[in-house]
Amino acid sequence: MNPRLILVWHEAGNRLYHDRFRELAKVFDLTVVGPEIFAGVDYRPSARADLGFDLKLFPSRASGHWLSYFSPAMMRYIRANPPEVLYVHEEPHSVTAFWASLLKRKSTLVLESSAINLKGNFGGANLLERLVYARVDKIFPKNTEVAGVLTQRGASKAKILAPLGNGVSLQSFSPTPKAEAREQLAATFPEVRRAVDGRLLVGFAGRIWRPKGLETLAQAARDADVALMLCGPVSDADVAEAVQEFGGVLLPALNKEQLPIFYSALDLFVLPSQITPFWREQFGRVCAEAVFCGTPAIGSNVGGIPSVVGDSAIFEPADVTQLADKITSLKTAEARADLLAEQTRHIEDNFSWRSIAARIYREVAGNGSKSGSTSLPFVPVEATL
Repeated sequence: MNPRLILVWHEAGNRLYHDRFRELAKVFDLTVVGPEIFAGVDYRPSARADLGFDLKLFPSRASGHWLSYFSPAMMRYIRANPPEVLYVHEEPHSVTAFWASLLKRKSTLVLESSAINLKGNFGGANLLERLVYARVDKIFPKNTEVAGVLTQRGASKAKILAPLGNGVSLQSFSPTPKAEAREQLAATFPEVRRAVDGRLLVGFAGRIWRPKGLETLAQAARDADVALMLCGPVSDADVAEAVQEFGGVLLPALNKEQLPIFYSALDLFVLPSQITPFWREQFGRVCAEAVFCGTPAIGSNVGGIPSVVGDSAIFEPADVTQLADKITSLKTAEARADLLAEQTRHIEDNFSWRSIAARIYREVAGNGSKSGSTSLPFVPVEATL
């Protein structure tokens, strides 16, 4: 019989993550719990019979932010149904992480964290956070940078495992032949024909926002003499204007059916994120999505991006020349095919929801027989501890 696991997360009701839960449910007797409404979004589904896992959403208080939300009803449920593994997908200084840690009892308490700074730590004087570190058994950091931040916040190095990135669903992202994908996109967005001009087609998907480094990408694309196509909601209008002035074609945010077509249409995907005090590209899931759609990806040396794309596919953030050179080095079909093959193997082994579920099982239910072991060939945890 599979061990019982309760996963606590403010995004429990978000259908974008249900593929992850379904994979976890294959190796655990899984119940996912969270708030009915979070940050103004009502996650209560009209029907749950087809989910493939047990989802329980509860009324909550202060549900506008992950730091403050709290649900007494959810905590009563955990107390009445103590699991073998209590998996808290919240930051260690959140109210919910503190209350969940009090309900540990005989459960193995696991924390998954994306902390990138010392905000809210108060120089180690946050007693609620210190109690979480004292009671937790194992901590999954999102990347090696997070592992280092957690030790600065007071977590024991002995409890921190090798990084656990986000995952990508093979069911949701798969390749479409590039010519076909471009025609499909152009049928809805005629401006795509402007981007498909015979040159290498480079692209980005995500928020059009200054920390994403899109002005650097636009300049590098011009210098490398490649076509550029982006899609996503616009947060910074001046960034969107700059991209278009450099010749980039900008599409709106795409739905889940259109996005795999967009990735497939590109020759090369670029994630040029920059470093900011209060935000990091924790994982770079869009790179993995692009690879699953048959397009190799390169990214900046920020957060979790290198662990996804690999050392040979990174460049320093905001470095236009280095990015242009990297794009130029991948203009041949052979070079792109080699990179794609390497990245596909790596991402399937480490960032499919199946592999992540297997990793969690090994670490928290397999008596640590392979603790910290993963085929990640890039930066080890110890590098930041």
